[in-house]
Parts: sequence; C-alpha cells; structure tokens
Amino acid sequence: MADGRLLLVGGSGYFGARLAEALAGAWDVAVTVRSDTPARAAWLADRGIASFRYDSSRDADLPGGDFDAIVNLAMPGAQAAGKDADAAMAQGRSTAAACLAALREGRATRLVHFSTFHVYGGTVAETYTEDMPKAPGHPYGKTHLAIEGDLTASDVAERIAILRPTNMVGAPAHKDLGEQAGLIFLDLCRQVAETGAMSLRNDGQSYRDILPFGDAIAAVELLLRATSGWNNLFNLGAGRAITMQTLAETIAVAAPQPVAIGYGDGTDAFRSPFTVDIARLGALGWAPSASIADEARRTIAAFTA
Repeated sequence: MADGRLLLVGGSGYFGARLAEALAGAWDVAVTVRSDTPARAAWLADRGIASFRYDSSRDADLPGGDFDAIVNLAMPGAQAAGKDADAAMAQGRSTAAACLAALREGRATRLVHFSTFHVYGGTVAETYTEDMPKAPGHPYGKTHLAIEGDLTASDVAERIAILRPTNMVGAPAHKDLGEQAGLIFLDLCRQVAETGAMSLRNDGQSYRDILPFGDAIAAVELLLRATSGWNNLFNLGAGRAITMQTLAETIAVAAPQPVAIGYGDGTDAFRSPFTVDIARLGALGWAPSASIADEARRTIAAFTA
C-alpha cells in the first residue's frame, strides 16, 4: 500500500522525472505536464506514472484531486526568465498561487517548493547561509526570490518547505531535457559519449557547488516524512564547492575510455573556494553522500544508447 498521494508539479523534467521515479516506489505519484512530447510520453507509459495536464497561464487550479503533499518544480528556467522577465514572474507566481490554494482548500497537507541558489545573486561569499542578504541581478533569481516571499508571507507558511538547490546533476530519465540540456554537466557527459573528449569554455579554475540527484532526492524524501522542523527554508547543496577542473576530471574518470580535457580562457566571479551552509537540513538528519562519478557514468551511458 502506498504511503500517500504526491503531486509533482512540473515533475516530468530533468530532475523531476528522476524524483518521480524514486518516490514512486513508496508513494502514489502523479506529475503535471504542459504538453506531451514523445520522450516524456514514453517515459510516463514505461514507468506507469500518472500525469495531468496543467498550464499555469490557463488553469487556475492544480489538477488531480487531493494529495498528501505537493512538490513544486514548475518554476521558469534561467533562459525563459532572461527572454521575458515579466512572463516568467507571472508563470511562477500563478503556479505558486495554485499550490497555496490547494493547501488552503485542504487538498494537500504540505508543500515542498524548489527555489534556487541564484537568489543570492552574483555576490561572492566565503559561506552562503539561508539568512544572508540576497541581491539577485538576473530575472531568474529575482523571480524565485519574489515567489519565496509570496510563500513565506502566506497564511499557510507553516506547511511549506523551501529548498534552494545549487547545481543538481544526474543521469536523465528520458531525453527530452528542454533548456536543461545545456547544463555544463550534461554537456560534458554528452561530449564524452559523442567524441570521447571534453572541451570547456572555462579555464577550469572557477568554483561550483555540485549536488548529485541522489542527495537531492533524499532531501525531498526527508521533508515529506519529517514530523517537525521541516517547514523552513533550506540550502540544498554538497556544502563545499569544487573547481570546474575537478568536475571535468571526475566525469573523465567515469568514462569507459581515456578522455582528453581541453580548457578555454573563460572566467567568472567565483574564483575562490566557498561553502554552502547545509546545517539546517543536516539537523533533520540529511547528509549528502552520493557520487558525482556514478551519475556521470550513467549519464554517459544514456547519451551513448
């Protein structure tokens, strides 16, 4: 018997599909989709995961009836926000409003909402804590920060957990990746699968916090089951940043054959090691331990197939 019903809003995308697969073993999982693509339709049919049509620009309410919990992954991406900031804000806020309405109407008891590490903006810090000042410059970060404010100011805030993921990486559940296809981890794994080599535009000495999907999934599972302390705002990251060179070398180790790595001359603001404070999630029992190399191995295999 399932532990309960879950609705993953936007749950057929890059991370959402992996999350849906993982949770479907114990929960009755359904996802929302805006349109059926062949890859996503085949994945849903193969996994036996229920889906409901939902478009925040057209539908005021979330579909599917009542659920024990909702996980909201349906926020606009960086590319969409960069192209049309107003449309991205409207999309994000209408989806969040539908989630809040479901809580108020008793259709769900809790909400796990995915925000982003980009709410901190381009400010370089030695340590990023949940309560530090936020100054996003890009519409992507601004949109997410505004929606965080809508959720935390609501009359049902005590039933909401907000996650700020850093850079989540993992093997895709299907090949329809949307704008996520350009993420550096996926791009490098695809290069290995197609050419047997990697070429980075960056010089390799910029830092990123990289979190494997398995750890992110474990965090969601924890927040869905926790009985106290879960209704808060949490950083979701590995905790310590690594260089792009280290990421590339980790992917190379996971490849089935030796891989040459080439670096460009690109740089950015993140040129020094930094940490992401994950103690708040750690206090609930979460401890990241998943392997980037394992996800890279699976991702290379997926692109080779």
